[in-house]
Amino acid sequence: MAKETTLRPSRPVRRFVGVTALAGSPVSVLYAAMGLMTHGTKLLVPVLIVVSTLVIRPIVLLFSRTHVAPDRIVTWRVPIRRRVVPVSQVGLVEVRRGLLLEWPVLYLRDGSLTELGAPTRLWFRADPDFDRALGELRTRVRHPGTSGPYHQWSLPRLVGGPLLALTAVALVLIDPPWASDAWPLRVHAKALPDACRMLDARVKRLLPGAQVDRLLSRNDDSDPHVKRHTCQWNATHRTPGGMTLLDVGRLSIQLELDHGIGPVSDAEEAHRTFARVTRVAIGAGERVRRIPRIGDEAELIVQHPGTGFAWVTVAARKANVEEKIDLVYRERSREHEAAETATGLARLGLSEIRFR
Repeated sequence: MAKETTLRPSRPVRRFVGVTALAGSPVSVLYAAMGLMTHGTKLLVPVLIVVSTLVIRPIVLLFSRTHVAPDRIVTWRVPIRRRVVPVSQVGLVEVRRGLLLEWPVLYLRDGSLTELGAPTRLWFRADPDFDRALGELRTRVRHPGTSGPYHQWSLPRLVGGPLLALTAVALVLIDPPWASDAWPLRVHAKALPDACRMLDARVKRLLPGAQVDRLLSRNDDSDPHVKRHTCQWNATHRTPGGMTLLDVGRLSIQLELDHGIGPVSDAEEAHRTFARVTRVAIGAGERVRRIPRIGDEAELIVQHPGTGFAWVTVAARKANVEEKIDLVYRERSREHEAAETATGLARLGLSEIRFR
């Protein structure tokens, strides 16, 4: 037996934590970069949890070492933890278990204990290298040969480790980096279709006799930061006195393609436009509810509740495009129909835009 030796985690453990670190590193880097770019320091604590769980902890375990000399045992847990224990102070060498791993613990004669960073093994499978390393430790400290292994479960590792890992995974899945508005590979629109052509056939079936109001319909691409395409259809008639009356209804669509300025991404600028529309509605007392499965976010707004006509607005956003559909029916009893129709038109409108 050599006078000095260095003990490491067993090969299966090194492989397992190596794969964990390799898989966790890109996910953690992307989560940190996208999260901090999008939310700033508000996401600092979740970022620390994810990085420490998916990267730092596996690296600590991978590079942990225990150096055994004739008169001392030195254990390292990177990056800063190092402890030297004189062999004369060690009474027993026992084993503790967590959810997956098993590692040695030194029981000192003063009643304290020291957990070693190595050797470690997956406790549910045989590992001759771990057994030899454990036997060498016990020989050095003159551990009683008749003593059994006395495996003890470590409650903090058994509960705390899995809980922290599940928390990190949940944080990544709740706000995945690839869904961030700052994610450079997300699809974006570069141009908007003609607002009147994209829904004209559908609108004329919904509102018989509807005509495009040319005064309120236009495609404006002159601003380099904001492109707006709008179209409004009216189904009206005039009285003999020249007054314009709402006959069947009115529908309008507004599309806005945004380009962020400075550190603000295009999609984030579109989100701000979307938020302004919904905040105005909430402030005016209209009814607002979220609509699932339309773009990245969508809400239905019932305008002027309690009046004699049905007026609904659907505001939706996908990537860097914000869309607003306004539909008015003369009869209040058609409010539910108007909500379903406007929702379908919003979904159809986004499908007509090319994202790449």
